[in-house]
Amino acid sequence: MPFSLRILRLFGSLLLGACALGVAGMTWAYLIEPNLLLVREVDYRVPQWDGRGKPLKVVIAGDLHLTPTAFDEVRALRYVQRIMQLKPDLILLAGDYARGSSTNASISPAAAARLLHGLSAPYGVFAIQGNHDFTFGWNNWRRELTRAGITVLENQSVLITFKDGRQLQLSGILDTSRNSKKRFPKRQSPDIPHFLLSHRPEVDRMLSHGDADIVISGHTHGGQIRLPFNFLWFEASPEHAEAYSYPWHISGGNTYLITKGLGTSTLPLRFNCPPEIYLLELH
Repeated sequence: MPFSLRILRLFGSLLLGACALGVAGMTWAYLIEPNLLLVREVDYRVPQWDGRGKPLKVVIAGDLHLTPTAFDEVRALRYVQRIMQLKPDLILLAGDYARGSSTNASISPAAAARLLHGLSAPYGVFAIQGNHDFTFGWNNWRRELTRAGITVLENQSVLITFKDGRQLQLSGILDTSRNSKKRFPKRQSPDIPHFLLSHRPEVDRMLSHGDADIVISGHTHGGQIRLPFNFLWFEASPEHAEAYSYPWHISGGNTYLITKGLGTSTLPLRFNCPPEIYLLELH
């Protein structure tokens, strides 16, 4: 066989292999990985509690990005079922229940609240605003989430007192207030742990060291599409100038717990970045 023909066949085989690999990758990223659900367990020792009391379980979920389809209704119910199986003491929702800016593309607040109504925890279910949650109007999202038994925090704090006397200050900020520190809730005492819910982790530009013990965020989707070795990844939030680490990220002397979220935006794909919820154990 002539050398040139062997080269041509080798090139053709490589091209066919690359095409097959591409088709397999797209099938995985579109049909399989977005429908996975991982529970990632993370631990945090609360300095102010000094090891007292039993561990408390906090479930963190964000970026559902629900569409008005039967498929996404099933997806949301599966999330709720899995969260409740974990028997959390506290549930935190990090925003972005809607998808996109079109009412045709996003689930309605009433429908979403009906699906999330099954969430409950002894010390409450708390939610904040995400940057997508203006579809149908944020006032409607707030009203429907509240009707579902979810406490919406809008530049507010609550002081949670557990049965054994331990306390936790939980604060949440509006996405529209992320660049206005004067609207952030103030820390009540350095002797009480302070967790801040902020949909976007870019709030690090506004925080001073010690403003919060943990900032809990979503928004980034973890990049959503990540090839091995981070060779290339689709940035779901292109305004980010800084690469975030997961689950823990340190910036400006503050500790961030950033979830990669559950849904997708811009592209309906996930690769090497499966949907996740966090089970945070507080000690």
